[in-house]
Amino acid sequence: MNDFKVTLNGTALLIELGRSLNTTNAPALQEELTKYVGKPIEKVVFDASELLQLSSSGLRTVYYVKQRLGNKPEIVFVNCAKEIYHTLKLIGLASSIKFMNIESKKVIRKQDSLDEFTANNDVVCYSMRLGQDDE
Repeated sequence: MNDFKVTLNGTALLIELGRSLNTTNAPALQEELTKYVGKPIEKVVFDASELLQLSSSGLRTVYYVKQRLGNKPEIVFVNCAKEIYHTLKLIGLASSIKFMNIESKKVIRKQDSLDEFTANNDVVCYSMRLGQDDE
């Protein structure tokens, strides 16, 4: 599922992100962005209003934008969660990104997503040993 929308407005590219930018949709976003390589893109705005999860695949996509689009366009993250900002800062990308409205949000981590799923759904877990029949 492509959890993003890309819109070109003159020399600005708006990328509206969904809840996650990870291995399920980051490659598709990067593929979509290849259409803009060599175009006169001056600014790339990531709308992170809904973004709760950013994996290494998502980070590679942000890095791709920084390196491949336009002539090193200005990169802006709007409504970014504090944890995502800190991740971008930790890996060294934050220094080349302008952040607007860093917010407190509940960011989904792998363990959190499992806990949230089990807490919000009627889930019954079964313990089975391989090679044994159900009794």
